[in-house]
Amino acid sequence: MRIAARLSARLRFGLRRGGTACASPVPVPVPVRRWPEEAALWLDENGVRRPRAARHALVALAILGRRGRYAARRAGSGKVVTGPASVLALHDAQAEIAFVFRVTSCGYGEEPF
Repeated sequence: MRIAARLSARLRFGLRRGGTACASPVPVPVPVRRWPEEAALWLDENGVRRPRAARHALVALAILGRRGRYAARRAGSGKVVTGPASVLALHDAQAEIAFVFRVTSCGYGEEPF
């Protein structure tokens, strides 16, 4: 019974040095990138240069919602695309079109999702 209680405590709390329990750390906020200034950085850190990942990001943007590790949602007059590592803010429809053209070249291919 004591082992189960210890395991449960470890799952709920992190450990400080010395083995004493502490509250789990606050999650680190996901970085927000801006189109077009940080587009290349967002593509690299989220793996969108790989065809399968690029197609998933495009599908999430076309049909707002979650598509695997990528998601998209409306934000004012623009949209926000979320990847596994960071978020990309597309401020208007023109930015969205430019993003689609840029990512389409990465996601072009015949292999299935």
